[in-house]
Amino acid sequence: MGRYVYLFSFLVLSTLCTSSQVSAEQLNQTQAGVLQKLFSSLQSNFSVPSSRLNNTNANPCLWKGVVCASDGSSEVVRELSFSNFGISSKKSSSLQDLFDILCSLHTLQLLDLSNNQLSSLPDSFFSNCTGLSSLKYLNLSSNVVSKQFPDFSEFGGLEVLDLSFNYLTGTIDNKLDSLTQLKSLNLTSNLLSGTIPLLSSGQKNGTLKELVLSINNFTGTIPNDIFKHRNLTLLDLSQNRLVGPLPDVFNDLSKLEVLLLNANELSGPIPKSLTNLTAFSRFAAYQNNFSGLIPIGLTNYIKVLDLSYNNLTGELPPDLLSTPTLESIDLSNNSLIGTIPWNISHHLYNLRLGWNQLYGCIPTSIGELSYLSYLELDGNKLKGEIPNELGNCKNLTLLNLASNNFESELPLGLGKLSNLVVIKLQMNNFSGRIPNKILTWVNLSTLNFSQNAFSGEIPSQISNLKKLANLNLGGNNLSGSIPSTIGDMSYLNELQLGNNKLSGIIPAMPVSLTTALNLSHNSFSGPIPSSSFVNSRELEVLDLSRNNFSGLVPVSLITLQFLTILDLSNNNLSGTLPNFHSWVNVIITGNALFSREATSNSDHLHLNSKTGNKISTVSLVVIVGSFVNGIIASFCLAFLITACLKKPVGTDNEHNRTQGTMRRLSVETPSLDRYLEMVKRWQYAARVEGPWQQRRYMTPIERYRALALYD
Repeated sequence: MGRYVYLFSFLVLSTLCTSSQVSAEQLNQTQAGVLQKLFSSLQSNFSVPSSRLNNTNANPCLWKGVVCASDGSSEVVRELSFSNFGISSKKSSSLQDLFDILCSLHTLQLLDLSNNQLSSLPDSFFSNCTGLSSLKYLNLSSNVVSKQFPDFSEFGGLEVLDLSFNYLTGTIDNKLDSLTQLKSLNLTSNLLSGTIPLLSSGQKNGTLKELVLSINNFTGTIPNDIFKHRNLTLLDLSQNRLVGPLPDVFNDLSKLEVLLLNANELSGPIPKSLTNLTAFSRFAAYQNNFSGLIPIGLTNYIKVLDLSYNNLTGELPPDLLSTPTLESIDLSNNSLIGTIPWNISHHLYNLRLGWNQLYGCIPTSIGELSYLSYLELDGNKLKGEIPNELGNCKNLTLLNLASNNFESELPLGLGKLSNLVVIKLQMNNFSGRIPNKILTWVNLSTLNFSQNAFSGEIPSQISNLKKLANLNLGGNNLSGSIPSTIGDMSYLNELQLGNNKLSGIIPAMPVSLTTALNLSHNSFSGPIPSSSFVNSRELEVLDLSRNNFSGLVPVSLITLQFLTILDLSNNNLSGTLPNFHSWVNVIITGNALFSREATSNSDHLHLNSKTGNKISTVSLVVIVGSFVNGIIASFCLAFLITACLKKPVGTDNEHNRTQGTMRRLSVETPSLDRYLEMVKRWQYAARVEGPWQQRRYMTPIERYRALALYD
């Protein structure tokens, strides 16, 4: 559904009953017979269990999903709600009979068949269902209906129509023009195409209040006639293929509360008329091509604003963050300049200004935001120290100040952020020791202090962060040994300690360590300790390169069944290399020479020391030939994968958004880090962006092949 999940609120119809209490009148005998036939069909033809139907009472008005009301002389059926009853379209004849029965209930005003397994609907329901002329509420959402968008000319009295989360196709054209009383229309998450429907029949009387057309394939521009529905409170056109500017005619929509336009290709400036909407509370237009300045007064009445991933320029308006009602604002990934305003709403819980060109310092007034939960200022040109007042934001869950020019030591006030889950301070100029007093974040899951100038030892208190899953201290000046209690961190799955000055004994790693362990570019020496890694049997990447390890490669490393990369390069190793699985990419450059020796007991690669036997000419030819063939094969594999992956897994917009990040990775981090970043992106794409039937993680061989692009 994108970055936000909204609540689509159906209108309460004043003409409908709200309870199934029965008056002194009895249910109309004709309708009693219809209900008997209807429930019998549900039970026999659609296998709805009797326990769910609850139809044993002698009065049908007390059956599950039935609401009756008096018409003056007797009880009549007003509402039928069969949501989540397990009704499917397996038997088309039975489905036809079911809808024929429904069409005979001429007093019915509400019909809810949502959350079932309907894959089709009888054509006669739309063309010949004259008995439901009184129907005001029709909900067929969250089924699997796959058909051309039907004509609703037979349902002129509808006030609420919900067809969301189906597989409807085709264009809407004028198929809804007869719905002159329509108040709420929800067509989200279908396969509809063509232009935005005008719904012109409801413009004169102004009945339409909620229009939701998101997650479809609508194209073209936003028509001006949409804004003639002067009583609109909710307009959602997000995740389509709309282009062009946003019409500056919002003065006519004085009741508009929510406007969602995200994930389109809209362009041009943000309309100034939006600043005059006194009922306006939420505006999301992220992932578009809007440009120009942010209008002054845009947040006069807004509670939630998201204009991230656009091309907005200029400085932040001085009043942008000061509106007392403002609760959330996201302007990340634009081209905004200037400083962060000091006057900030005390009700703000979400402040995201990352990846702009902001400069200056973080205002100390940030400490007055007691509701602040998410603060992202990464990827700017901010400098100075982190204000100690930030520690007053007791509800802070996410703190991301990465990729700026911050310096000095970390303030002890950070230790008061007891609710912190993610802290990212990488790629700054922080220095000094990592204070023990700040390592009190009992809920912390991700800590990234990499690419700074921290010195001293890794604090032993870091192992008190029992929920920590990702720890990255790489690229600093840390010395000493790894705390021996690191093995007690039962949630830790990734540990990055490369590019430091660490030495001493490598302690036993935790069982939970599965993604990566990077100890490269340090000063570890002596034999590789086999006991350090035996617990982490699901570890995928192990990097011990550029140290001073010597002696044999432990055979116990073979037990790491999920290992895909083992980097032992640039050490002083000798002896035999165990026979790893074929999918393991073992990097051994910068050690002694290797040759293959076949024996009856094992098949090992041998490291020959300077005093060892010389390799025979034949063996040397084989080795060189194999090496050349390997290079050619790797080149071909990389070429094929590159050709296949030229189009990214996500959308074109997603591809454009990640280019800056990937370029930075290619320049400023080792190839292994770039590989890990790509693995995470592939995993996310496969898990979130693919069809739900195909959501999965990358297999080891897919990860291995991905390395060819970034090694």
